[in-house]
Amino acid sequence: MRDEKKASERAAPSLMGDALLLVFKIAFCCIFLFVVFTMIFGLDIAKDESMKPAVREGDIVLYYRLNKDYRARDLVMVKEGDETYTRRVIATSGDEVGMNEDGVLINGYRQIEDEIYTDTEAMVDGVKYPITIPEGQIFVMGDDRPTSVDSRTYGPVDVKNATEGRVLYVLKRRHL
Repeated sequence: MRDEKKASERAAPSLMGDALLLVFKIAFCCIFLFVVFTMIFGLDIAKDESMKPAVREGDIVLYYRLNKDYRARDLVMVKEGDETYTRRVIATSGDEVGMNEDGVLINGYRQIEDEIYTDTEAMVDGVKYPITIPEGQIFVMGDDRPTSVDSRTYGPVDVKNATEGRVLYVLKRRHL
């Protein structure tokens, strides 16, 4: 009878053991989420209106950090100083970008941009066209071209050092 009582006492979980297990599980989940959202994915809040209507100021942007093989029309997160901004990839390495009164020219062909509702013009103090995009760089622009500060001003962007990742999802502020 004594052996059965000792066995049942050992088998019964203690309140302290359950509390420690709960703390361990919560800590593991927090560490897991921290790793996922600092190394694999990223979250950012749009800071300006330069990508409207696709991304508006205050929208939450989820982006993927690991694949930086960008293509034209991808939305990417670009570092400008200490801030990150959402921009659209216009051209990639080896492409020649030009501008004229009709809009953007890539490799000599006028681009039909269905998501752009404003005129695209070269910046007065910006890059000189035509420009060939060097290896490892991309040319990015905002969708609201008159207000956007983008590659027309500061030139092509280095993929490894100046981009954070490709946008996966935009949570519109009106859906909150």
